[in-house]
Amino acid sequence: MEQNNITSKQVWVGILLVSILIAGYWLADRLTSDKENKDKQDVIKEVIKEIIVKRPTCPDASTSFDELKNASQIVTLAKDLNSYGQNNQLINTKYTLVKSVGSGSQIACGYLYVKAHVGNRPLQLEWEHPYVKPGQFGGHIITENAIVNREVASTTELLFNLSNITYRIDNNTSEIEKADWAALFNVTNKIKFEIALNTTDPRGTLDEVSIAYQCWSPETGQITHDCRMEVE
Repeated sequence: MEQNNITSKQVWVGILLVSILIAGYWLADRLTSDKENKDKQDVIKEVIKEIIVKRPTCPDASTSFDELKNASQIVTLAKDLNSYGQNNQLINTKYTLVKSVGSGSQIACGYLYVKAHVGNRPLQLEWEHPYVKPGQFGGHIITENAIVNREVASTTELLFNLSNITYRIDNNTSEIEKADWAALFNVTNKIKFEIALNTTDPRGTLDEVSIAYQCWSPETGQITHDCRMEVE
């Protein structure tokens, strides 16, 4: 009978192979754990980034509008515009092209301000209201959602949050649409506005239609002051 003789050299080679195998399993497990940890860290970073760079909002407060106005972050779309409706048509509709410019900043939020009167009286909001339409996302503005709705002397002042504009495309329909005009300004740098006053009285006048805006940086999430809106 033949006997297998195991030399000390073979024993050491076997020990070395086992050691290599164990080290390989340890390294593979470590690499897998590192990858899992890296994936978790990447997810956490994305969540943190999403929180940090979330687009700022403007509060439903006239004081915030006043601050933007005082900082000259406001653009006038129409002034002293005589406008009214006749035979289901808006007369003297004004078309204004608004351009947004800046060095990387965008429009975060803002306000739509309207001041109007009819003859020597304020608006009768039951049937008289502003018509403001940027692109395809506006029309007969629903005044019930105004932040400010007040009569000053013979005029009506209305203030709306730019991120929550509600309107009817057709004044004869009951369907109400909603749009975020602040986001709309970041889709394109030029928007054409249609502006008029819905009233049957030929004395209808839009004293002022303006937009106040707040700038921000999508990279840092911080409020900035280097964007600008202007009438072209």
